[in-house]
This record gives sequence, structure tokens and C-alpha cells, in this order.
Amino acid sequence: MAGQAHYTSAPPAADAPHGGFRFTAASPSARPVLDVLRPLTGYARPPGADREHHFPVAFAYDRPAGDVAVLTRTSFTGEDYTGRWGNHFCHVLWADPGELAGLRPVELWDSPQWAVSPAPGDGPALPDLTELVPGSTVGPDRVGRLLAGTGEHGVRLLERLLTAALRALTGEGPGATLVSRDADRVVDWIAAVSYTLPAGLAAQLTFTTYTGRPQDDHRHLVGTRPETGERAPGPVFHLDRLTTDGCPEPSPMARFLADAWGSGRLDILDSVADVWDAGPAGGVEADVRRLRTGCALLAPDGDAGAFDSGEEGSRLAGFVRAVVELRLGEADLSSERLGDADLSSERLGYAGLSPERLREAGLSPERLRDSAARHLAHGTAPLGDVRAVLAPLPDAFRPAVLAGLLAALEASAELRTTALDAQACAFLASLADEAPDLLAAAPDAALHVLRRAPGEPSWAALRILRLFRQGLWEDEETYAALRDLVRAEQPEPGPERAPLLSWRRGAARPKE
Repeated sequence: MAGQAHYTSAPPAADAPHGGFRFTAASPSARPVLDVLRPLTGYARPPGADREHHFPVAFAYDRPAGDVAVLTRTSFTGEDYTGRWGNHFCHVLWADPGELAGLRPVELWDSPQWAVSPAPGDGPALPDLTELVPGSTVGPDRVGRLLAGTGEHGVRLLERLLTAALRALTGEGPGATLVSRDADRVVDWIAAVSYTLPAGLAAQLTFTTYTGRPQDDHRHLVGTRPETGERAPGPVFHLDRLTTDGCPEPSPMARFLADAWGSGRLDILDSVADVWDAGPAGGVEADVRRLRTGCALLAPDGDAGAFDSGEEGSRLAGFVRAVVELRLGEADLSSERLGDADLSSERLGYAGLSPERLREAGLSPERLRDSAARHLAHGTAPLGDVRAVLAPLPDAFRPAVLAGLLAALEASAELRTTALDAQACAFLASLADEAPDLLAAAPDAALHVLRRAPGEPSWAALRILRLFRQGLWEDEETYAALRDLVRAEQPEPGPERAPLLSWRRGAARPKE
């Protein structure tokens, strides 16, 4: 049930002995929160505006508290009841955020529920609204037409606007200001951001289509006119010119999402939203981090560290931590298992996401393998206890992450040298018995770990020979590996002892 109220300059009434700006009508559920709504009802005229000037409608969405969503539509109405010039009318809708489920707030831009004039102060009380009804002009098709018309310049602007909006959401920067003479163009770009993000994250993005005082506005996206745009404290986007001068450099996440529009691959946005929805509820910072994780897991290419959240510790542990945060199955998530990371079951919960659900979201084991390979390609920290790090993953995805790790090791001798400590080599060498096919796909990495794994050299030699018979290595490198194992087994020669050799060259001695 959504409440509503009307605010304007009106003459005195029975319950309002003084005329002026006030709520003239309210529904039952809105009356207790009028003090919360009042600060959201203002309107600042464009500077220098006269009676012949066009005054834009201000459509705004606010979250004054975590459990309150407020939508306002404010229009300039000219003279008030005294003949004073400067009146406006604000229609306010107050709702629980859950009542916006399935909607993006920008869809209410042209809702048929907006009143065009205030109800009389002596009339009946406004009714509560059983549902919020979206209009007909804002939807994904509108965004598609916008970006089709603006082309590459539009996609590049969107990726920077997404970057600014997400920074503002997490408190890392001020809101973005959208400058245009046409309020409909501001709606276009608010819709573009809203339909690029998962619906639940878009519901946390506050905005207004117009303000005459952008320097005082607190919202994440703020529309204004050219004569006031330069007053804004944050990044300014000139929508009429599509310039990105002075706008933030796009983040890899924003570039990935914007390019989905540019390539016409809206199924990518659906898959990101599905993966995002699968994660546990959290604060806005956790929600944005979850969006970054979804992009990293679904991106087909790109820099391996592009989506890294910057968390300290092993890159493998960080990657697995990101996957676990999407609730990929039930597991022991105690912090002791994964080092310093806060992975307690109280934080992440146990509501599992089945492998089938992940495949529906576009996160197949193969895609997870490729994502892991990209993410781990430039790591330098020792891997340590790989088995324990992988333990929280569901069975269907553990081999995929492991295959990605081996692919990254296969592609880089430097990574093998820096990341493979004795503990990691011991675990990976055990795959010769447990999962030989995984090692067979990474022969250089396999040879490295088998030569350096702690334990009896004879054990490693047998496994090298077994994989050699499968055609994994050439004769020369197999010989070199076995030779190194033998040398590691033998003691250093002393001053009074000749070195022991496994074989001697020359003619064989005849049998006696």
C-alpha cells in the first residue's frame, strides 16, 4: 500500500490557519510521514526565468531511509492564491521499497497516477494506492533507440555515466549532473543507467530530472539546465553535445555493461542480473561488489585483473571468495578455512545456488574456468593450500576453477615460478592420481609441479613416466625431468668420495 500527498501554496483551511506552502491533501498511510516528505517537495526556477519561460517538470526518486522509497513529480504552476508569482505543485508517492519489486523507479516518469493539480484542502482524503502503475514511455526499447541514435559516442558516454553513478552509490564520489535543455533527454539517460543495472540495484539509485540548484542536490543522478550545469560539484555530462570531457575514466565493469548495449547483447545484462540476484542481500557496497563479480565471471575476455575488488591475499582465494559470495552451494565457510577473509556462515548464509541455476544464468563451468584463468594470470603471491581454498566451491565448479588455475600456470613460466610454493606443488602433483586429465591439459605446469613436489622422487618419477606414455611430453624433457629428480636424490659429493652415478657411459663389462 503506497501513500500519497499533495503540496502547494494554498489559502488557510480548517486544519491550516495560515496560508502558504503546505500539504493540502494526504492519504492515511502518508500522514504519519509528512515531516519526512516535506524536504523533498521544493522547486527552484531556472535563473532569469520569466512568465514566458518554459519550466521543466522535476521527477525525482529518493531513499530518505533504507525502508522508505519516495517519488515526487513537481511542476511550476505560476501564481498562487494571493497572486504571488512562484507557486509549484508537488505530488508525492511514499512506498515500501518492496512495492517497487519488478519496477525501476524511472518507469513512473509518466505514470497515470500523477495528479495534474492539487486536490482541494476541504475535499475528501486522498486514497492509498494499492499498486504503483508505470507509464508507457520508459522501457528498454527507449534505451535501445537512444543508443542506436547516438552510436559509439553514446556507448562511451554511458560507460562513464555508469562509472560515476556507481561511485556515487558507494559514497566514493559525488553524484553526476546531466545537463540538457530537454528534460526528456535527461530521462533517457537515467533510464539507460537504470536498465543497465540489475533492478534491485537500480532501486537504490536516486535521481531527479531537474533542479535549479545542482550544487545543493544530494542525489546520485541530477538533471539541470545549461545555465546552472557548471555549478555542479561532481562530474558534468552535457547530453546535448554528448561530450565526455571532464568525465571519469570508465571502469572495466562499466565498460563491459555499456558494451552489451553497443553490441546488442542484452542477454549479457540479463545474465549479470541473474547472477547478481543469486547473491545474498547486503548493503550497497556489497551489492556493487557483487555486480563487479558477476561481470568478471561472465566477461568473455579482457584484462585478468580488471574486475579485481582489491582485496588483500592470494589471488586464487580472492577469486574463490567472490564466487562463494554468490552462494554457489553449501560449504564450510569458516574464516579459518580461507585465511583472513570474512567468510563466516553468518555473513554469507547457506542458501545454495545449484549448478543448474548457474548454467541458466550463463555461468557454465567452462565460462568459470576461463574467468579463473584470466583472473589468475598475473598473480604473484604463493598459492599455498589450494585444496583448502577450493573446498567451499560446489563439486561441479571446483574442477573448473582448478582447470583455470592450471591454464594460467601453463601460459606463464614466471607465474609458475612465483606462485607455486611447495604446498601448492604437492596438491597439484596429487592430481596425477586424482584427476590426470586436468594435468594432461597443462603439460608444462604438470612437469613443473611433479619435479618440485615434496616427497619421494620415485613417486614423482613414476607419474612422469605414466604421463609420458600418454604422450604428454617429448623424450628430451622427460629425460631432463627424471635426471633432475635423480640429482635431487643424491647427496653432495665429499672431498674423499666420488660422486654416485646412476649409469656410466662406455662398453659394458662382460659377465663372469
